[in-house]
Amino acid sequence: MTKYILHGGATRIDNQHNHNFFLEIIKWWSNILIVQFARKKEIWDDILINVTNDLQNLSPDKKLKTALASENTEEFREQIKNADSIYIMWGNTHILQDYLEKIPNVDKLWTNKTIAGSSAGALVLARYYYENDDDTYNKWLDILPYKCFCHYNNDNKKILDKLIKFWDNSEILTLEETKFIIIEKDGKYHR
Repeated sequence: MTKYILHGGATRIDNQHNHNFFLEIIKWWSNILIVQFARKKEIWDDILINVTNDLQNLSPDKKLKTALASENTEEFREQIKNADSIYIMWGNTHILQDYLEKIPNVDKLWTNKTIAGSSAGALVLARYYYENDDDTYNKWLDILPYKCFCHYNNDNKKILDKLIKFWDNSEILTLEETKFIIIEKDGKYHR
């Protein structure tokens, strides 16, 4: 069964919520693909080192294998097929969308895997989303049938009200920073 883990953002904060998020990524799996397309290319190698160290420190007895997603579309497809878990990182949502749209039916490639997304990585999975960085309401890849709002807090009520009115009546997922939800393939979720 495909498992989605959607995180509201701020994964670098050292707290139990974030630790639990990363532990969910490696709970059953040890071969993790890091999708960093939303970040500047010159820091990709540092990202791999930092994420690998963070994951390994949370589970020191587990032998983890991590890899950075390739810019080459065919290689990226093969990496998805060979990974157990895929972690789609935060950053520029629009750049991430450009990369992932190059892979038709990407969600079919990751069937029966754990897919984790933080901030932009969570938004990419939704039907519609609110983008905090440029204050826009957007249509996305439509992998999960939700409207998604990351970095949510109670001060964002007006934005939430506006998102409710956009497009259709899809359920809205509000994701607070450092918090996450788990969605099973059948669309049911829990926090």
